[in-house]
Amino acid sequence: MVEASKFWFEKSCSDSDCHTLIHPWTRTCSNATSSMLLSCIKGSYKFYAMVYIIQILMRGKKLTKEDVLEQFKLYLKSGIFGLTVGSSFVTLNCIFRKLFFSQFTYYTTVLLPCTLSGAAVYFEPPYRRVMVANLFVNLVFEYWIRTLEMKGWLRRSASRETLIFMLGSSLFFYLMRLDRDNKKRTPLFWFFTPPRVSKEVGEPMDGIKGRSDACPHKGPCVNYILKGAAQLFGVGCAMSMVRTIIPRILTPTKALKSLKLSNFKLGVFFGGYIGIYRLIVCLLCRSTGRDSALHAVPAGFLAGAALRASPSLPIALAPLTSSLQILGSWGYQKGLIPEQWPLVELVYCICQGILFHARVMHEDACPRYIINLMHTVTSNKADEIQGAFIQKILAHGGGM
Repeated sequence: MVEASKFWFEKSCSDSDCHTLIHPWTRTCSNATSSMLLSCIKGSYKFYAMVYIIQILMRGKKLTKEDVLEQFKLYLKSGIFGLTVGSSFVTLNCIFRKLFFSQFTYYTTVLLPCTLSGAAVYFEPPYRRVMVANLFVNLVFEYWIRTLEMKGWLRRSASRETLIFMLGSSLFFYLMRLDRDNKKRTPLFWFFTPPRVSKEVGEPMDGIKGRSDACPHKGPCVNYILKGAAQLFGVGCAMSMVRTIIPRILTPTKALKSLKLSNFKLGVFFGGYIGIYRLIVCLLCRSTGRDSALHAVPAGFLAGAALRASPSLPIALAPLTSSLQILGSWGYQKGLIPEQWPLVELVYCICQGILFHARVMHEDACPRYIINLMHTVTSNKADEIQGAFIQKILAHGGGM
């Protein structure tokens, strides 16, 4: 795959016209803006339909009519956010070209406009901005790790990713249990939320039958553990099937044939993750006769081993970035970070600029999520733009 380095990009593309680089499907900037907007309206709502289906599945409970209405309103706002970000790339580049810059440059062609267009995150409600920013921070870390790997400075493996996830889960579950006692809980998007630390004290117990007075749940421990594992196993399998079937929904026969045993790996990970976590916490509560946030440390660590069933770098990094999110929230609450600072929005804008720049300039290191996101939201227009960049560079003998 060709990489658009700063030297080759500016040598090959700096003197290009808008229509040969930014909107190769049409010659006029006005037509490019309108066609990009229409493509992004279609693509954005298609993308967020998938996102909201997965989020509803992960909630694992039925929605009331009020919930459905609220989710639909959020879906409309998210669609506006997506189409604004996607369509503004062409518009901003054409404006910058005519008013401010006489040439396309490595940093002002993708990085600058995509950073500025990140301000559209204000269409999302505050708690969703936090979750979106957390996701993009996670993706930036993934991009940096892939870059280091491509340069030969780092070696990745499923075992190392699992170890990172185990360590991250240990810290993250501990912070989550502490955060449960906060009046302003940090909005998190995770597989499940651990229960609040129980204040009850009981006698130490052996085995796993029945329930200890110290356990932070109702009913027998075995039922609690198995119910959580079964529920998250079903959610994981459903998510895999949705991702597999939805793109082929117009051809039901092909969609069903595309299902394989590998579609159950995510379910095994989800189910094993929550099952092991709950088992360890219950055993510790029963053996000590009291609950503690510290129980989450060994429980989260051992539960993280379930990732080996479905290794994934983005998931391996997620507990670490979510831990940073909790610590940042505490920083706001304690006044260490001034409330008037739009830190979440600034972080999102910077991360979006970096990731969209990576999509065009460094596709091999760019996270697959961003490639799929831009492909879907722009209805393939992003692929045409990136292709125009690469063709220009190849025509001048550049790339690698």
